[in-house]
Amino acid sequence: MLGNRIRHWKKRLKRNKRLAWSLGLWAAAVLTAAAALAAVKPRFERADSPSGAMTGAEAVWLDKRSSLLSFEGPDSERGRAIAALAGLEGKVEVVLQRMYVCGEEIRRLGSFSSAEAMDLLKAHREWTATLQDADRLVMREAVDDLSASCKASARFGLDSGGNLSLFDGPVKKDKVIRTFFHMDVKALESGLSPEELRRLREGMPVGDGIDDYHRVVSRLAEYADKSGDPASAAE
Repeated sequence: MLGNRIRHWKKRLKRNKRLAWSLGLWAAAVLTAAAALAAVKPRFERADSPSGAMTGAEAVWLDKRSSLLSFEGPDSERGRAIAALAGLEGKVEVVLQRMYVCGEEIRRLGSFSSAEAMDLLKAHREWTATLQDADRLVMREAVDDLSASCKASARFGLDSGGNLSLFDGPVKKDKVIRTFFHMDVKALESGLSPEELRRLREGMPVGDGIDDYHRVVSRLAEYADKSGDPASAAE
């Protein structure tokens, strides 16, 4: 009888030890997870805080759409604009300047809070930006195309120095937008038809798109003066 009680007591003691060991492992796991969370939490709080994430030195923000930190160099144009916006109170007027291969367009997008302006910049990482007069943000977009005004009025022609140039309007008004390269006039006269020469001297339209523009420049480059001054090369 006594032997049975002793065996029963030993079995109970073993079960209690296994239970205590399991509880200890569980408690250790909980404490480890809590310690890791406590170490990481301040970094996320700093990234999610306007005062911590977007300092003038770092220009850092949290992109809420992807939950990833995005960095801008403090010396870059975008970085300086973001740093300035981070410390700005009130509204800022936002202007978009589209800079085409030929021509440009300027649109007023409206009045935004500094946070809204930064969200707009985050959505268009290819844009540059400059904060002017503390309340006017100019965003610039490079467009690989011709503006509508360029398609309508720009003309290829020869300037008074014999350079292939792009004119705003008729060649005779001499409003040069861009100079490409100096032309070999003799090679040009022998290589082009009389009609093509006439059109070039009067002003040749740029075409309906960027492909037409590049096609004209590429073809006329065959008659460029290879011995000319490098300073007269295309910009």
